[in-house]
Amino acid sequence: MNEYIAAVAAPLRGPRRVRRDMLAEIEDGFEEAVAEHVAAGLSRGEAVGAAAAEFGEPRAVAAGFQRELEAAQARRTAWTLVIALPAMTIMWDVFGGDGDPGLAATLLARVVDAATAVAFGAAALVLTGHLERRAARLCGLLGLVQIATALGCSALIAAVAQGQGPTGAWAALIAASAVGAVLVCATSVRALRTARAAIL
Repeated sequence: MNEYIAAVAAPLRGPRRVRRDMLAEIEDGFEEAVAEHVAAGLSRGEAVGAAAAEFGEPRAVAAGFQRELEAAQARRTAWTLVIALPAMTIMWDVFGGDGDPGLAATLLARVVDAATAVAFGAAALVLTGHLERRAARLCGLLGLVQIATALGCSALIAAVAQGQGPTGAWAALIAASAVGAVLVCATSVRALRTARAAIL
């Protein structure tokens, strides 16, 4: 029995808790099936073989579980994008300074806003069930694109808007943004890895 469960578990990628619960569920079901076959008169070894035949080829079982894991990771990533991206945008709008940043900085900020809106919109569609196909891959890619866009534009804004804004707030803004960026990047990378683990 352990060999069968291990064969199902080996290719699975996704949220650890969801994966653990899935494997516990199949292990319980497998043990019940073995017990039924033993009660029907089969030896333990024969019962394990019969249960494995009933459950199906391990890779096929794993493929079904992997789809569920991918959906779970997509939802987790989508929640991170829906919460973190607007929070970072609002934080910069509120604490980034009241002076006129200039045309270049304003345009760059709008580029970041557009990238945020696209990632937020896709994440919202995932969470409302309107976007399921390749959801983990899409959320992962858009999360990384948004962070790359934000970092690149922020560097350019800092270069063209030297000396503007409340200098005391910059350190806190940068630190908070770094935390948000790391969180978004980490969950986006996990989503891409989970999507890449699709089992044929």
